[in-house]
Amino acid sequence: MNKKIKIILFVVFLAVIGLFREMIFLTINAVLYNKYYNANEHIGLLLEPMISLFSYQTLYVAKWFITPVFALTYWYIQKQFLFYIFNEKKTTAWLSIFYLSLFLLAGIFFVAGWAFGNITEGYTFSRMFMGLLQSPAACMILIPVMYLYKKTNSNQP
Repeated sequence: MNKKIKIILFVVFLAVIGLFREMIFLTINAVLYNKYYNANEHIGLLLEPMISLFSYQTLYVAKWFITPVFALTYWYIQKQFLFYIFNEKKTTAWLSIFYLSLFLLAGIFFVAGWAFGNITEGYTFSRMFMGLLQSPAACMILIPVMYLYKKTNSNQP
């Protein structure tokens, strides 16, 4: 299979995973809203009837487990993608460092918000970092950086 076709398939796969993740979280949040406010609004997504079967507490806690699963999924897919493009473990190591750093920052902000009595602000920053981990942002940063790195190092004597 042509390399360009494989790259396109990786990008499409990342997009599909992103859309699936978004559908799950939109549905969970809508169901949580309905349960909390005793409302009966429907968003019309396929997963809504199944997700509605769970209790408020179960769905709320499930989000805390689903988030790292998607972050790890994105890490793994991007790791495979970067290795395919550059065929270097150094690039995948940078990806892992990027992920561990953002995960650590998310944890620090969350714990700091809790420790200093401002859980809302801590959660907001934590969620921002976790959002980056559930996106192709790492590839969007590392691909141009690696091409620039390779270009500058190949021009030196």
